[in-house]
Amino acid sequence: MKCEDARELITALVDEELSGAERFSVEGHLKDCLRCRFVYEEEQALKREIGAAGFRLSASPELRSKILSDRRIFPGPERSSGSWTKRILPAWPFPRPALALALAVVLILPMLYFMRTPSEPISLAAVEIQRKIIGGEISVRKASNPDELRQWQVRAVNGEFAPMEYDLSSMNMLPAGGVVKEINGRKTLVTVYTGNGLTITCFTFLGTEEDAPKIASVFFDAEKKMKFYSFSKDGLNAVLHRERSIICILVSNISGDELLAMVRAKVQPS
Repeated sequence: MKCEDARELITALVDEELSGAERFSVEGHLKDCLRCRFVYEEEQALKREIGAAGFRLSASPELRSKILSDRRIFPGPERSSGSWTKRILPAWPFPRPALALALAVVLILPMLYFMRTPSEPISLAAVEIQRKIIGGEISVRKASNPDELRQWQVRAVNGEFAPMEYDLSSMNMLPAGGVVKEINGRKTLVTVYTGNGLTITCFTFLGTEEDAPKIASVFFDAEKKMKFYSFSKDGLNAVLHRERSIICILVSNISGDELLAMVRAKVQPS
């Protein structure tokens, strides 16, 4: 097999699209030809880089289905004698490491950027965690006493901050347990209060009021000079507020108005 014939089939070899006879011929040539072997290795490296970039980003199932069903992009199951890179790079000579990098950066990565699914805001992710705690999908560390639980949580974040505390004893609710979760790259201290058949969970993390979801209603308490952000998701209600650099979100299945009134009554001005 001549080099030009081998190079026509190298990309198909990388894509595992060759028949047994074609594969045997090309692999035999690669054993004897260092130049074509280098081209083959470059093709493998290119495909790995593109695959790695695609693995780090994702599209929603709806968008993925729409793209894959678009015949302008994927005309059909049949393949031509060329392959995926031949349609994009029909005329460039080998070897081409710089061209491979340029392809990934200029063409592939921007496409994947627009296809990716944005991460859920930390405030809405907290509501989902509360749902899983109630459903038993997330286990919490039981508290023998509130001080022990608090000390464990502070150690878990190397003393950078402490969980915001609430005195809910008037509602016969006490801290029953807690957990430390990483949400969108941020350590979050989760404290679960229970009593009277109710559950109220406090999520404490470092942040700003920008962490409030866009769907939240904003209430300004003139006396305490504080803003409270009230929102709901999947039947659960939540209230977010900030004290200095600490954000607290309380999530419960009690009504949104009751939860907001309770938080405003318990919070002390900074």
